Amino acid sequence: LESMGREYGVIVFGASGFTGKRVMVEMAAHAPGVKWAAAGRSADRIKSAMTTVGLLDVDVVVADCADESAMNDMCARADVVINCTGPFRFYGEAVVKACVNTGTHYVDITGEPEFMEKMENLYDEPAKEKRVHIVNCCGFDSVPADEGMLFTQEQFGYCARAESFLALHSGGKGFAGHSTTFECVVHGVGAAKELKKIRAELAEKRPKPIPFIGPKLKVQDLYTEPRLKDGGYVAKFPGADASVVRRSELYRSAATGKPQSQYGAYMVIGSLWNAIRLGFHQKTIETAISFDFGKKHVLGNPGFWTAGAFSHEGPTEEQMAATSFDMTFYASGLSEGAAAGGLEGKPDKTVVTRVSGPEPGYVATPIFVVAAALTCLEESKKMGPGGVFTPSLAFKGTQYRQKLIKRGIKFEVLEEGKPAE
Repeated sequence: LESMGREYGVIVFGASGFTGKRVMVEMAAHAPGVKWAAAGRSADRIKSAMTTVGLLDVDVVVADCADESAMNDMCARADVVINCTGPFRFYGEAVVKACVNTGTHYVDITGEPEFMEKMENLYDEPAKEKRVHIVNCCGFDSVPADEGMLFTQEQFGYCARAESFLALHSGGKGFAGHSTTFECVVHGVGAAKELKKIRAELAEKRPKPIPFIGPKLKVQDLYTEPRLKDGGYVAKFPGADASVVRRSELYRSAATGKPQSQYGAYMVIGSLWNAIRLGFHQKTIETAISFDFGKKHVLGNPGFWTAGAFSHEGPTEEQMAATSFDMTFYASGLSEGAAAGGLEGKPDKTVVTRVSGPEPGYVATPIFVVAAALTCLEESKKMGPGGVFTPSLAFKGTQYRQKLIKRGIKFEVLEEGKPAE
């Protein structure tokens, strides 16, 4: 371990929350030899959470996001902090700031583009000065997309474009999510103006884009996708994946001198009826949250507004055990041989890859984020200088992907071929 000699290797902050409890279980079962602690505002709530998941003899650290001194004290006791406290736009910055102040590595499970790009804008330079790695979106948002895109690129000399298609598979009890996840989504929809302002500021700091090669990839809102095994409708993915992958691409392109790979993110809807229902719920919620009263009602009654998909109770153990995901990438570009002659040639290779794993939000997410924390703990020197990163930028050249594979996350090449004439 590349330990800084602190009291704990890892502190799990927000440990009493729905996801935090499962992150504790993952730490207890799959971080042998690492001394860690659970943290949050209330010792009683943390101990109660431990009892519900069968954990004993884990140290508890009390700290509140509103108390800067307490946050600094907490972060100074650990090499790495896992932040599970959302919505991150309200509670995340205090943890990032304390980690930068104390020279502590940081990983989180946010899926909020406004928050993660705000952290890049405010803390990238201070983190570099402290040689601290701040790595956002280390949960289901957006490890499968970001690490999956990097895996897909590795199959080419140069990958010109890729599209990902997320499919969720649930058992008879259906898929369900926790209300905090829904709350993050609702606040994210209402933060479009803030995100636009942050991106305008970041444009002055980020590398200048190298133009794409070939025609621009058009991302559609809704269409039928014949390349998928069962066909059916797909919709533009409303989460953070596209913004995370494109950010990774911007920096990866600047580092290699190659044009960025174009990327589009979709989710599999299936039938036309499913597409209609999804569109109805989305538009209804967007309209409601444009008013203060409506937003309050939506946040207070997630089950009503999502037809039971999200609730304050979250999914049952039975629902989570029966749920899985796969994300399939369709990509085209230049083979190694073709790329050696320059990148202006016509694509001569197509690849289909897939990333798959268990229930995404509360089973796979702990796997992703604990592996991220352990990578920071064990291989921070391989991760290079500090800064604010996406997962694929932070963990390239480390054993991160191998850690995921050992925990049952699959990275597969399904097909290789040539583009249709």
